[in-house]
Amino acid sequence: MIYEYAYLYITPGREEEFEQALLAAAPILESAEGCHSVELHRDVETEGAYLLRVGWATLEDHTEKFFKSEQAPRFAEAIDHFFDREPTLRHFAADPVGAPGTAAGA
Repeated sequence: MIYEYAYLYITPGREEEFEQALLAAAPILESAEGCHSVELHRDVETEGAYLLRVGWATLEDHTEKFFKSEQAPRFAEAIDHFFDREPTLRHFAADPVGAPGTAAGA
């Protein structure tokens, strides 16, 4: 499993509306193949910024399958218009470095 971390920048004054829209659209994302979890976190240091953490079974479930799915445009339509600028996306392994079962911890 991997986690997608999307750092989102929301147009000032639209934060509450964005939160409601994201929570309403989360089931669309959760219904995508390979999606295991969706969490939204407020940035406590930067007003209007959020971290969206999505758990995926594999990197390909997000980077290839999701973007070809019927869920992708529906999810984008629900939240993209709130963005003040392009989100920053990164993907990370679910297991911490050195954890049992990982290369460093095995």
